[in-house]
Amino acid sequence: MPPKRISGGPMVVVQGPAYSDGDASHRPETGNLTRANEDGYLQTLAEKWMREEVGAAQPGRRYTLDRLPAGYQAWERPRPNNPKHVDRWLYGHPDQKRFDSPNRFYPHFKYLMQHGNGEACQCDLCGSKGRTRGPSKSTARPQAATKRPTQPAPLNRGPVDEEGTPDVYCSLFTLLKNEGTLSRTIEERASLDWRAEKPLVQKFASVIPKQPAFIPRSGEIVLYIRSLPPGIQLQQDPKTHHFSLHDTIRNRPAGSPKWLAGVVTQTPSTPLDSASLYPPPPGDGTHPTDSPSLNQSGFRIEPLPSPNSSDKNLSKQHTYTPLHLIRPFAFWQHLLAGTLEPEWHISIHNALTASATVSLINRSRFTGHWPNAAIYSDGLFVGAESYWIGDTVRLLLPPPNPPNAPNPTTLLVLQIQKIITQFHTLSPEPSLPALVTGNRCQRITLTIQGPVFTSSRPQTSLSSHHRRRAHPTRQSPPMRTYQGIEWWHLDAPEEIHSVSFANIHSRLYESEAVASYLPTKANIHHETETEIEMESILQARTIAAATDERIVDTDANQDREGETAKGKWFWADCRADGLDLQSVNGVEVGG
Repeated sequence: MPPKRISGGPMVVVQGPAYSDGDASHRPETGNLTRANEDGYLQTLAEKWMREEVGAAQPGRRYTLDRLPAGYQAWERPRPNNPKHVDRWLYGHPDQKRFDSPNRFYPHFKYLMQHGNGEACQCDLCGSKGRTRGPSKSTARPQAATKRPTQPAPLNRGPVDEEGTPDVYCSLFTLLKNEGTLSRTIEERASLDWRAEKPLVQKFASVIPKQPAFIPRSGEIVLYIRSLPPGIQLQQDPKTHHFSLHDTIRNRPAGSPKWLAGVVTQTPSTPLDSASLYPPPPGDGTHPTDSPSLNQSGFRIEPLPSPNSSDKNLSKQHTYTPLHLIRPFAFWQHLLAGTLEPEWHISIHNALTASATVSLINRSRFTGHWPNAAIYSDGLFVGAESYWIGDTVRLLLPPPNPPNAPNPTTLLVLQIQKIITQFHTLSPEPSLPALVTGNRCQRITLTIQGPVFTSSRPQTSLSSHHRRRAHPTRQSPPMRTYQGIEWWHLDAPEEIHSVSFANIHSRLYESEAVASYLPTKANIHHETETEIEMESILQARTIAAATDERIVDTDANQDREGETAKGKWFWADCRADGLDLQSVNGVEVGG
């Protein structure tokens, strides 16, 4: 949901306190007051909170509360001697007193936000010694219960993020500290982004693992050609392996392909299969010249703007592109071979800059035993691609480690069963205000877990039960992907490996897709190609570490053994933050 806009910049909605001491029975007793517009209170309170307490107010942005604390209402009346001047008061204080301005109410509001109760508030109405008694009983009217229902083991509101949304993870850390052991489903109901994305994530989680691996996914970075005229096709030179365009009608060269790097923002509404990897004949409704159908069969792609710049105009130049003109970004060195770097489209440089970003998709469950905790997610973005539970991914190969290490050209794959972020040695809750989720532990590790398969027969020094071959069933993604290759368990079949996210190379693409990407190398055994493709990913991450201005040295850049992870990373809260996007599909998503 995009932020509301008013003159002066986007309006960001800040979540109000989860607890209120407001008295809904405290209302004007005379009939000459009417309900007042509360925007002045909502905006003044939110902006003071974000500026003075959170310290996260951003230039060019305005802030407003989603609502006043329960039980409080603004009322107004014109002055008898000057009707053009309107006096406003805020009713609802438990002592049956009224506030005469947002600034007078702010100290009480701040206390509710920070402490989750008003018992010791020292605002002007509560008194310098604080209010240690309950609501006033000086009136005969019954006191209305305004405290909202709470979750099990109520939490203080705690720290907030840069938009004022409660940091549920920090609150869960605090609850874990109090209870010692905790297991709980994660819900971020105070986050508008979470509420908007939840239905989409549930849909993707059920659909994506059933799709072929070569189908691009929303949020991924791909290389693509906007369109090609009829009869013009992409071809690869069998000697140099460089790509060029060929006019099949006149049987002559047609120049060089113009590759761009972009973000997939919409996927086709019609199902695609391996036939879509190749250009269709003209006139069948899916050829680039038949553009209206691309709204259903093409991918909406927006050129990627620089994450280092506030200029995001590239995002406005979207196209609907057919699958046969799209390639995984992992093949960038193959596709750009023979093209001088100064001739690359600027979006390719931007994609390389964003190649060391990582973000989670749908953090679904929290578990912990103090002082350690773990968050389970449904998916994650690493660099250009997304990976979900059920995916099979290629792994960057470790250095040889005799006697049982695989051959350096061996292909290792892992079937993802779990995606876990682990927080090691948590510290107690820090003082407010702070943005502290990532600063409360000595080390953070992000790993994927599942069985590992290898394309090479394990060394003879392994015991016989470690050398059992993976069952060649159609349900096994590796067997589906490379039909002619035998796959072997790296260890015992029941062994589950935990691998750092930094060791993910890419999804394991179907062999027919790889053959369409690199036609002249389709007959080369895949193990020969492994080292070349590994270098492409590592080179992209090296470029990102040197060019992404958001990447800083941090203790969080460690793998599960505590050693420095491969490269340096920008840890983002979501994909839009990871790519520093301001809009997706024309809808504003960030600043």
